[in-house]
Amino acid sequence: MITVHARVGGRVVEQPLALGEPLPPNTVWIDLLRPDEAERAHVGAVTGCDLPTREEMKEIEASSQLYTEGEAVYLTSSVIARADSPMPEQGEVTFVLTPRHMITVRFTEPRSVATFAVRTSRQPELLASAEDALLGILDAVIDRVADVLELIGARIDGLSTRIFTDSLNNKGVGSSKKPDELQDVLRGIGRAGDLTHKVRDSLAGLDRLVAFLSSVAAGRLTKEQKAALKTLTRDLRSLNEHAGFLAHEANFLLDATLGLINIEQNAIIKIFSVVSVALMPPTLIASAYGMNFHHMPELDWDFGYPMAIVMMVLSAVVPLWYFRRRGWL
Repeated sequence: MITVHARVGGRVVEQPLALGEPLPPNTVWIDLLRPDEAERAHVGAVTGCDLPTREEMKEIEASSQLYTEGEAVYLTSSVIARADSPMPEQGEVTFVLTPRHMITVRFTEPRSVATFAVRTSRQPELLASAEDALLGILDAVIDRVADVLELIGARIDGLSTRIFTDSLNNKGVGSSKKPDELQDVLRGIGRAGDLTHKVRDSLAGLDRLVAFLSSVAAGRLTKEQKAALKTLTRDLRSLNEHAGFLAHEANFLLDATLGLINIEQNAIIKIFSVVSVALMPPTLIASAYGMNFHHMPELDWDFGYPMAIVMMVLSAVVPLWYFRRRGWL
């Protein structure tokens, strides 16, 4: 699908572009969502750009993601989509900057693109030029990354509360966490860690993109646009630092949760160990008096059976009493 955004009479008009149709006058932004070969060829013909295919967008070499052809600058980076859903996505978006147009090619639907489209309807000056459009959509992408990091931070804080605060408030008997609860916490940490990894990968791509844009397009940017580009660079640096902090927090919570699981397992093993130690002496006594020999004096004694029972009980109770006195139970 091809959508064009043009400035008409001081406002931005958004409309689809059919195959074979020319570009409307004053078109600044051309957005291609899951384009087929015919749509890609049509936009390439009306703009004079050779747009990359989906396979070319997925290539990881820097020379395939960031390059120039004539007056066109090609910038590809991964962007997070559906971060609020249980299955966040990470897809490539290509930004093509020409002297007259800014073109986006994407096979995913990040919220930042829709947000920028809404902004342009309220602030037509965002599409004053192709350079302004590119800086505006990059700003929307980075703002969305910041929102995703805030979401991850809130999730990690909630998991931290479940791991530590709940345990402190429920000390004593029955305070151990159920296996299902710990498994749920582990899944939550895994989802937070996976999303953080995707965000850090996206930030790395955006950082390279902005650095490349600063080097190749500096001559065509105004003073205000250069200042905006520097602001994007500072924002990316701070977001990278915060993403690293969140990744560290996720690893810390993972280690803490695995430690709790080990404690739970040790408690279970401890119970079996205590039961084994408590039953060994009575079992030894029962085995001794259960031997089938003819000459065993206690067998003919009237108090032999009660004596054996008392000895078995005492042999079980005394070790338990000793362990509790030493603080082992």
